[in-house]
Amino acid sequence: MRYASLLPTLLIIACSREAPLPTAEIATPESLAAHSNEFRQGIEAVAPGVWVAIGYGLANSILIEGTDGLIVIDTMASLQTGRRVAQEFRSLSDKPLHAIIYTHNHADHVFGAQAFIEALAVDDIPVEIFAHETTEALVYRVVNVFRPILTARSFRMFGTHLDEQGLINAGIGKKLEVHSDSEFGFVPPTRTFEHELQTEIAGIAFQLIHAPGETDDQIFAWLPDLGVLAPGDNLYKAFPNLYTIRGTPYRSLRSWVASLDRMRELPVEFLIPSHTRPVVGTTEINNTLTNYRDAISFVHDQTIRRINQGQTPDQIAEQLKLPAHLEQSPFLQEFYGNVAWSARSVMAGNLGWFDGNPTTLQPLPASARAAHIASLAGGVDALRNTAQTALDNGDTQWTLELTDYLLTLDPNDTQAIDLRVAALESLGGAASNPNARHYYLSSALEYRDNLRFDPLNRPTDEMLAAIPLSNMFEALPVNLRAEKILDKEQRVGFSFTDSPEQWTVWLRRGVAEVRPVLLDDLNIHVRTDSLAFKKLLAGTSQPLVSMMLDFDFPVGNSLDFVAFLNLFKAERPAPEPAPLAQ
Repeated sequence: MRYASLLPTLLIIACSREAPLPTAEIATPESLAAHSNEFRQGIEAVAPGVWVAIGYGLANSILIEGTDGLIVIDTMASLQTGRRVAQEFRSLSDKPLHAIIYTHNHADHVFGAQAFIEALAVDDIPVEIFAHETTEALVYRVVNVFRPILTARSFRMFGTHLDEQGLINAGIGKKLEVHSDSEFGFVPPTRTFEHELQTEIAGIAFQLIHAPGETDDQIFAWLPDLGVLAPGDNLYKAFPNLYTIRGTPYRSLRSWVASLDRMRELPVEFLIPSHTRPVVGTTEINNTLTNYRDAISFVHDQTIRRINQGQTPDQIAEQLKLPAHLEQSPFLQEFYGNVAWSARSVMAGNLGWFDGNPTTLQPLPASARAAHIASLAGGVDALRNTAQTALDNGDTQWTLELTDYLLTLDPNDTQAIDLRVAALESLGGAASNPNARHYYLSSALEYRDNLRFDPLNRPTDEMLAAIPLSNMFEALPVNLRAEKILDKEQRVGFSFTDSPEQWTVWLRRGVAEVRPVLLDDLNIHVRTDSLAFKKLLAGTSQPLVSMMLDFDFPVGNSLDFVAFLNLFKAERPAPEPAPLAQ
């Protein structure tokens, strides 16, 4: 059996550098180094007929052996890693694969699926793919709309291009196993549900429960006859990523708590997270789940309390601390999430960007503020000297903040760049939170070695064929170079020889409205095969040849269409820190 792959999403984009870049002599906190033991590689037997693969990549993969077949929960981040784990699973059982369960849409859980099918399935037994009803759409969501910026921020956060001295572990896994040669094999779900699904797979009773938390489509799998609970990413051995610095829609803390409470009602004997190691024993599991939900609840409730007192995000982030018994829990160490970041997210998610301080309503332009700071310091040279003194005194955060002003005034100030790199490397070496460590150190490489992230990968035809046309059109408005058409209007219609879909992109003085119909009074009408259209947008075809062979223009011509496409060229993210003057 064969399945189409999917265009890689937010984390899975090639970079302009192939090999890891050497970091400077970077320190490593002892606690972070010791945490690597959590990801020692191997297949761990958890219960009779239940195993988990740990340490092969960022996430785990779980194997369950039924009476006449196998079930896999989560499938790694790439085909290469999926194949390694699938081979290990095959050595444990020769039964055929009956089902794959996606706990949620994140790339490290879904993009190795095809490898498990190829290694474990047999042709006459179909493989069902279980997921929440929104998972497939969420996988597609980031493909084109937010891909450039989330790629850059994700690669910084996961330390994708750091060497072994810089990347000790990723907090919830060994590392994100993605590089420029990675292949991806997402298999779309075949059986979905909204709230709850009770079923039997390979003779084993399953309850799949919608449990929003780290993602809105998160589910957990409960196997009542085995006492096994797979909570997905709603629990792992680190303070949870209630907010992730790579960027995410608001994660509802109240929903996350409710999902953990649902798990606490179950008589769980074996808890197998999709990251970090399993927990065994009903009492230990209940205590772990309770502490985890209490920590999330505390951050939510006490942040809201302080918001209602009129505190700003900075004040809340500085003052909010977990109670001692939670702060000391091995499952709540800040190896992934962070209490202060989470508090800021609660503020933004509930009240938006305005912190309540009237000063921030109409702040000075960044360039004007930087000029005032330099003047206050006695000039740019004095400001630079102050930054150097701060660095010499170990005040690295202040050094970093001062270089914001210096590089706003002059992005090519080599002395300021050197100061910034030194501050970033010092902060990275001191950070026990891998996300912060990697972001600091990767940002330093962007300055030191001109590291750049290229969001423009070259997907295969199979990958492109799996993407809905609606996703391709959804990406156009957010890539529009509005300044080019502030005084123009244009209607461009699309119809397809292999699909009944019709679309119109209506350009209207700086705005692109996308309509799933063919409007009247078109300036250009394009008729083509859907794959040819996707390949043109993805840059995998030769435009001139494709335009002659694959495109027909009932209205307008190819030159008009090329001019239209040039209004939507994807743009690369600015290097860290996106200088304040820009």
